[in-house]
Amino acid sequence: MKEKLLPLLVFLVLFNTTFLLGQSVEKTIVFDKNYVETPLPEVLEDLENQSEIRFFYKEEWGIDAFLVNGIKGQDAVETINSLLSTYGFSIVAYKDLLVLVNQEGLDAYRYEQWDEDDLNLKEYQLIGTGKPENSNLPVTLTGQITDAGENEALIGASIQVVDSSEGVVTDLDGNYELTIIPGKYKLLVQYAGYEPKSIDVQVINSGELNVALFNETLKLEEFTITARSQDISVSEKIAGREILDIAVIKSLPTFMGEVDPIKSLISLPGVSSVGEGSSGFNVRGGDPGQNLVMMDGAIVYNSSHLFGFFGAFNSDLIRDVEIYKGGGPANYGGRVSSVLNVNLRNGNSQGIDVQGGIGLISSRLLVEGPLNKDKTTFLLSGRTAYPNWMLKQMKDPDLYQSAAGFYDVNFKINHTIDENNVLTFSSYLSDDNFEFASDTAYVWKTKLGILKWAHRFSNKFLMQTQVVVSDFQSNIRNTQESYDFDYTSGIVNYQGKVDFSYELGTAHKLDFGISSLYYSFNNGDFNPGSENTTSDEIHIPEEYALESAIYLNDEFVISPKASLVYGIRVSNYLALGGSYYDFDPNQPKSSATITDTLSFGQNEVAKTYIGFEPRASFRWLVTPSSSLKLSYYRTNQYIHLISNTAAISPVNYWKSSGYNLSPSIADQYTIGLFKNWKDNLFEISVEGYYKNIQQVVDYKNAASILLNENLDADLIQGEGRAYGAEFLLRKNRGKLTGWLGYTYSRSLRKFDESAFEEEKINGGDFFAANYDKPHDISLVMNYKVSRRFAMNLNFAYSTGRPITVPVSKFQYEDILSVLNFSDRNQYRVPDYHRLDLSFTLKSGLKKEKAIDGEWVFSVYNVYGRKNPFSVYFTQRGNAFQLSVLGSAFPSISYNFKL
Repeated sequence: MKEKLLPLLVFLVLFNTTFLLGQSVEKTIVFDKNYVETPLPEVLEDLENQSEIRFFYKEEWGIDAFLVNGIKGQDAVETINSLLSTYGFSIVAYKDLLVLVNQEGLDAYRYEQWDEDDLNLKEYQLIGTGKPENSNLPVTLTGQITDAGENEALIGASIQVVDSSEGVVTDLDGNYELTIIPGKYKLLVQYAGYEPKSIDVQVINSGELNVALFNETLKLEEFTITARSQDISVSEKIAGREILDIAVIKSLPTFMGEVDPIKSLISLPGVSSVGEGSSGFNVRGGDPGQNLVMMDGAIVYNSSHLFGFFGAFNSDLIRDVEIYKGGGPANYGGRVSSVLNVNLRNGNSQGIDVQGGIGLISSRLLVEGPLNKDKTTFLLSGRTAYPNWMLKQMKDPDLYQSAAGFYDVNFKINHTIDENNVLTFSSYLSDDNFEFASDTAYVWKTKLGILKWAHRFSNKFLMQTQVVVSDFQSNIRNTQESYDFDYTSGIVNYQGKVDFSYELGTAHKLDFGISSLYYSFNNGDFNPGSENTTSDEIHIPEEYALESAIYLNDEFVISPKASLVYGIRVSNYLALGGSYYDFDPNQPKSSATITDTLSFGQNEVAKTYIGFEPRASFRWLVTPSSSLKLSYYRTNQYIHLISNTAAISPVNYWKSSGYNLSPSIADQYTIGLFKNWKDNLFEISVEGYYKNIQQVVDYKNAASILLNENLDADLIQGEGRAYGAEFLLRKNRGKLTGWLGYTYSRSLRKFDESAFEEEKINGGDFFAANYDKPHDISLVMNYKVSRRFAMNLNFAYSTGRPITVPVSKFQYEDILSVLNFSDRNQYRVPDYHRLDLSFTLKSGLKKEKAIDGEWVFSVYNVYGRKNPFSVYFTQRGNAFQLSVLGSAFPSISYNFKL
């Protein structure tokens, strides 16, 4: 018979029993003639010819030796099954098929049957096929969690086993991997702003479960959902990793009505900032230039607008914000302090959506929708700020004659070629300007383009290719007559990257890849205007570099309690082009001690560096609700932010490692204890760290960093040391949620490698870095008064940052006063503290409405604390304090979605 020529199908039936669901054949089959000692294959062929029923079996079983005795009109299946049972065989019915199986196949079939006592067989979803080889060994449940409307992957969504500590969150592609013992379970899938889904499953063995969640709608009973698996602090395998979803970010008090993910991160232990009016952020004692900031995987060199008052990322676009307070897994590199990745969502694939916000100082608008339903989506957003009308109300002429503003634009298009290939293009454009009454204008611009191709070879083998072009430029212009000039600096890079992810069984997930990043550094161009006859043109030679890396990372599940994420990254840095100086080794470096000048062409290798960067993070589940984590990271940083200010500003610029400047190398060790209790209602964690940085960069006393043709002579390198402990107490559910964080940290530096006192700082002893703030406290509270009204509170306190002050003065001839300064950073500004409040009133609770909106009223710096940004000294030594925002600042905004 033809069916006997289908050995593959027969094999699957016998040993995998994928489709044996125990359904019965609807029509009874009877013999149409008498059989006496007739071989079974002959009888089966006769039965197939007289009906639509087909039989499947393996010929090598020798069933032609089974002899049938039957009478016309007798039930054929019952007679044959009785005969087979004497030989250890049976018949399994499936639709219009009758399958002969041996005892092994019969056992597998029986394993899949449901007890009659089950509550409702239709409520259970079968995962896997056949039967597990050993039901005591764990199997793997994999899948993807998506937005049901937009078919977009949800990052950080949780899937948890109810009444168990087992649970995981989805990765950057919305995929998850849950290790579980075979059996029946109730799974709970959750994501902030979406309706949770409960799924009853029976897990046979490894299999796939994809889940689509719908946007949250009004319920009669109130419920709380979160994108963080409520035990994620315990179960997370990588130490120092935090994920904030956009719902949490938007719940914090805002400044000028704008949500800023960077300011949200600052409320976490280990992350801080210098204060109002400062760009960037500091992680575990590092400076802002030691953070790798990315948007959808592309490097962003300016993370804020208007000197830090606004974030560079439009909150309406953000899916979540992920930060590694250590070096992160091996696929990240290039910075010695932290990794921050802001992940943007894709456009709505089902219909056109319009949303935005209107505030006193800024407004924003977002349009998204499908270009080809379920295949191609687009997303276009824009923001702008208009604070000039407020500046005009000020009494100070230096303020009402000033001007400020910014705009940024995001565009993203996502195209699904087929089920295995997705193409994404996104771009970002921003422009900032700040003009003082003195006719000096500060401008900085960012242009960014990202092209991604994601390809799936199989469910276990994925690839993502990325090409990035980035251009960051800063500019200072003065239009004052006879003093007009134009100063520019910047950095341009071109990046190519290929990442692979491969699941090697249930115990290993391998990530590996290769990347290359080409830099072009503009270290400063000064062009005097036509009326400026007293200044000369200055051009600092451009530098070029190529940074490449390969990496391998393994997420190894050693046992249900123990896991290890480890890897190695090998980086290579080629300093290309530029002019460098040789200095007399027997004298301090200066323009007078230059012995030779070395010049290199644009693509000529001036210096080569190779870095080996091992990483490892170990997690041990002490109990289902507590864990111990240990980690070690080594990272290399080849480019340096040159600055003599505490915050990023337009006068700062990036410089390449090269002939006289070595890369920084950091080793960080962490240990942490994490505990949840009361069914994950509360969580507490204590994490300690120690970080040592080799070849950290600073400048000599009285050095000039702007337009310095001999900058190599004024830069010095030494040792950085940071250590501390971070404490976090969080409440996850209920009307009142939030967290209390405390950080004790020290950030110290020492420069004693040179034999010359001129190239040492503070005599070669350790001293406090600009960002050293031993005590830092943050309190975040969200209180949901009703389903429409919520109150939010944010309180921050920190030790004042270090400064250098004059300790004495003397008069010399016609000079009124000569100041004698202390050792560097030996004093501190007063301590910093601030309270912010916000109130949110949502629109009506109708499920279907034309506009879904909310009013947000916030007060920044409620009690008007004049926190010092810096302290300045006159020529006579008189001190005065600069407070960027020394009064309460209320704002109101309206957010809407059509």
